[in-house]
Amino acid sequence: MRYPFYLPLLFGILLPALHVQADEPQTEQQQDGEQLDSTELYELVYDQTVDCRKEKDQSLCVNYFSPEGNLDQLRDNGKRKTGRWFLDDADRLCILWDGKYNPLCFTVTESPDGTYKMFRKGKHKSTMLGTAPGNRDKL
Repeated sequence: MRYPFYLPLLFGILLPALHVQADEPQTEQQQDGEQLDSTELYELVYDQTVDCRKEKDQSLCVNYFSPEGNLDQLRDNGKRKTGRWFLDDADRLCILWDGKYNPLCFTVTESPDGTYKMFRKGKHKSTMLGTAPGNRDKL
């Protein structure tokens, strides 16, 4: 007999909460497209030169992803970085820069304009602007 009293109270609490969750904005990654899987990532970067843009300061860089798992980067300011690249079991592209202990892992989505957005912890960090086969720039 007490249930009819609790039902309006329950619906009065749950329905507004469900409505708020439905109206929450999506993250950039959810809005942009589906995450590439490991096979798609592998085909995108394996033995490729990738032109990229860092979103924080809009600086440009070129990365070469070697078949052996080495990564060489040349930034537009002339600085170079080296490291290793790999794909993890969560379909992420991971980079371990020389001298660092923890890799940076990114989910990657394809944009309608043919570029690829790289997300780390849900934030758009970098964009792959284009690719070319092999070590185009002799990095």
